[in-house]
Amino acid sequence: MTDRPSLIYNYYIKRRNTLIFACSGLSNTGKLTMQAASTLTFRRPDIYRAAAAHKGVEATENAASESFRIMALDGCTDRCDTKKLDEAGIQADVSLMVTELGIEKTRPSDVNPEYIEKNYPGYKRSLN
Repeated sequence: MTDRPSLIYNYYIKRRNTLIFACSGLSNTGKLTMQAASTLTFRRPDIYRAAAAHKGVEATENAASESFRIMALDGCTDRCDTKKLDEAGIQADVSLMVTELGIEKTRPSDVNPEYIEKNYPGYKRSLN
């Protein structure tokens, strides 16, 4: 039999909700970050919430005040959303860059939905 304090800890403390603050750039990698955030949010709305960097950090500030983990999902080495978080004095708990997953930054029309499925396990792993 599992002891009750461990169950409570795992459910309420260890498994915190996550806000995915995603790049919203015009390149393929920028678009992929928003698609990845949307995919995670759609599949597990009880755990994930998404916010687009171009809309500002207000959603991130709200989520941080609610004890959400903050994941910065950057599209490329420009790290625009990480910079926005830094400017607001918010530290991401987890950072991930799409180009580090082997996806080359190119034109906006080069968005390939198979990249989301291919990298979905990587996004989830980085949050555990």
